[in-house]
Amino acid sequence: MVILVYAIGFFIFAYRFFWKTDLSNIRSGPGFELISHRGLSYEWPENTLESFLGAVGKGFKWIEMDVICTKDDILVCAHNYDLERETDIYGYIHQINLKRVKMAFTGVNKGYPVGCRIPTLVEVLNRLPEDIGINIEIKTCSVFDFRGARALKKVLKKYKSRNVIVSSFNPLSLFVFKAQLGAAPIGLLLESTKYLWTVNWLQPNFLHIRADMINESLLNFSKQRGVAIIAWTVNNREAIKYCFNKQIRGVITDWREATI
Repeated sequence: MVILVYAIGFFIFAYRFFWKTDLSNIRSGPGFELISHRGLSYEWPENTLESFLGAVGKGFKWIEMDVICTKDDILVCAHNYDLERETDIYGYIHQINLKRVKMAFTGVNKGYPVGCRIPTLVEVLNRLPEDIGINIEIKTCSVFDFRGARALKKVLKKYKSRNVIVSSFNPLSLFVFKAQLGAAPIGLLLESTKYLWTVNWLQPNFLHIRADMINESLLNFSKQRGVAIIAWTVNNREAIKYCFNKQIRGVITDWREATI
């Protein structure tokens, strides 16, 4: 454990002072866009192909989704590790293989139409139109869980034309991803200012901030460091307008339409 801590410290130091990331091929993220939160989840189960395509049909140009790594290192779109919470089978996604995950019907516990399966990230990338931006949130089991970051690196290398933002609450996972696929923009998810200091060494492209945290101090902090803000999860019309008036780059929302 001591060796691991020293190794991480070394890489953070080396990255902060010596690593030169090639940003030339990074396309801009959302510009005053509403970002569909897990797809059109008021009509379809969240994080499914049906919900993502439903959001596209409503005019959304950006979609936010969560990914979890299965036991056999396949990324699937899901927010919860515990399958029982959303599906008709038991088990934890990171402890079972994709074949078992694919047996589940998702959304049945909440009264959605039966027939929706948990998609792999590759299935989603193959089905969504090329002009749709995708915010992929990596879920991790622990601070040292890098399986998702490594698996995502392998997937995105085959989809270089995609406009993607990679986000996570785990700054070390983002660090590992950025070190391996430096050209992809990253967004650090924060639900408090406790870990705001990590911005100084991680140097993310975006701060994904819980909407009620946004104030002038935080706006100045992001502006001074050249980091754009994406707010989550905002479902009130006036709150959305407030975010856009404050020049927030994007708003993750459960709103039913791509306009307010």
